[in-house]
Amino acid sequence: MNRAVVYYSLSGNTKEAAKVIARKLGAKIFEIDLVKPLPKNTVRQMIVGGMQSTFGRRPKIKGVPDNIDYYDEIILGMPVWAGMPASPVNTFIKNYGVADKIDAVFTFSGGGDNDRCLLQLSKSLKNLKNQVALADRNSNAAKDNQEKLEKFVMSIK
Repeated sequence: MNRAVVYYSLSGNTKEAAKVIARKLGAKIFEIDLVKPLPKNTVRQMIVGGMQSTFGRRPKIKGVPDNIDYYDEIILGMPVWAGMPASPVNTFIKNYGVADKIDAVFTFSGGGDNDRCLLQLSKSLKNLKNQVALADRNSNAAKDNQEKLEKFVMSIK
């Protein structure tokens, strides 16, 4: 089976987890990047990113190979913006037609709204079998991330 970990990361939380997951599963790893970056100011990032996610915008992305359909299984990682999947992830799912190949997702939130995001994802990802909600590394809840990540990887193997 050919596996890929595809992720979008703004602050580095998702990137760190994606590396761990890819290494433990022997999967290829691809980072979704924005063609037009978000503003550098954190508050403006939250406003722009939150608005994009809330209103279902799909910004132009890069970093995903054209042959992503080569992979049988995709594990998708993202930050949660305004209780929704980060907008670059929405672009990836829609533009690359990979919804049926995504069977596992991992999310990061600083505000505890992972459940809402996972519920939203489960509507479009019909083969979703494994999911884990992780906390931003600056949150007190992040102390459980390592254990949650280990269980997540084991559920995929």
